[in-house]
Amino acid sequence: MQSLVDLRCNPSVDNPRPPDLLTMSDEPSTPIQSPDKAQQPPQHHPEDNHNPEGKSNHNNTNNSIVRKERPSRACTVRSSARLYAAAAVEAAMVAAERRQKAATKKEQRVREVEEEQQEEEEQSLPLQPQYKIVTPLVGEPPLSQLPRWSLRSMWELASILNFLNVFRPLLNIKVEFSAEEFETALITPNNTLGDVHIPLLKAIPPITRMALGHNTWITVLCRKLRDWWHWVAEGELPIVASHGAEVELYNAVVPAIRVVILKALCDIRVEQEDIRNYIDNSIKHGVHLSVFRKDRVGGDSYGISYWYEDDPIIGHRLYREIRKVEVKKVKGKNVQPIPRSSYHWETVATNLDEFQDVSGKDFKLIEKASEYFQYMLELEFWKCEDLRI
Repeated sequence: MQSLVDLRCNPSVDNPRPPDLLTMSDEPSTPIQSPDKAQQPPQHHPEDNHNPEGKSNHNNTNNSIVRKERPSRACTVRSSARLYAAAAVEAAMVAAERRQKAATKKEQRVREVEEEQQEEEEQSLPLQPQYKIVTPLVGEPPLSQLPRWSLRSMWELASILNFLNVFRPLLNIKVEFSAEEFETALITPNNTLGDVHIPLLKAIPPITRMALGHNTWITVLCRKLRDWWHWVAEGELPIVASHGAEVELYNAVVPAIRVVILKALCDIRVEQEDIRNYIDNSIKHGVHLSVFRKDRVGGDSYGISYWYEDDPIIGHRLYREIRKVEVKKVKGKNVQPIPRSSYHWETVATNLDEFQDVSGKDFKLIEKASEYFQYMLELEFWKCEDLRI
């Protein structure tokens, strides 16, 4: 026997009277049960005895579905615990790093404020000189001796005299003169300048076609300095060859220019092969380097140095070099002050009387001088005493 639903859905079955859905009762229909289930008696559950309201647990199950959470597995719990612990450690590290950065910024700010205060205090204080008060050893010369005094204030003149003393065997300078005579020639040009320049020019290549003489050596000097000047000197060449006009120009320039030109010529001469071989062979045979590069004989930590020249032909001379360092303050953070150095050169003694006068004014000079310098002072003194007797 087919059910109503089956009859309704099967078009092959004739249904002369289909049910009217509008006239059907609103009452719930009885459930359709199979014959076997309809004959079974209702089962009695022991839980129904404890239900005071008389409602079965089956109705509660049908009305609402209750889902119970399944307990987490042990591996999942351990993984979560590790993740939480790692996150907590990372958060603590981030917080500690932030605190450290804040403390570092605070310390840096405090340090900057302290440095600014220190700079302000240093700027408010007067600058202290980096040198002591220098004892004057040379007085102001009379007006007639001013050109000579100006030459003696140039270290280039002392270097020329030392060059003539050290390399005299190689220079082929036949004439002998004292330092005072050489100074006179520089102030007022005479034949002594030609006697010094001509042997130096002959040893410097290239060989010129013009004959070297007292009337032509100035022109040859200008031509050779043109190729060497920027290697041994600074600035522009003071004189250039100009169809003989350079002779008058050389004689008309101030004495200091003639000293600078001769100093450059001596530097060019030192670069020649014969002098370089002479220096190398002398050092190989035990000659001390100070013979060719003079060392100071005394001085102090305030920038004062003494130099001594002992030439038996030109004469003995004592020089003093004064080096002053002044520090200039520069505004700005972390900017180092700029030191500025100035040099002053002076010839403090050229004869025995001046040596004795200097030793009386600056006794520390004798204390700090080398034994050789003291010996030369005593030797010079006894030589002069013998001459007086």
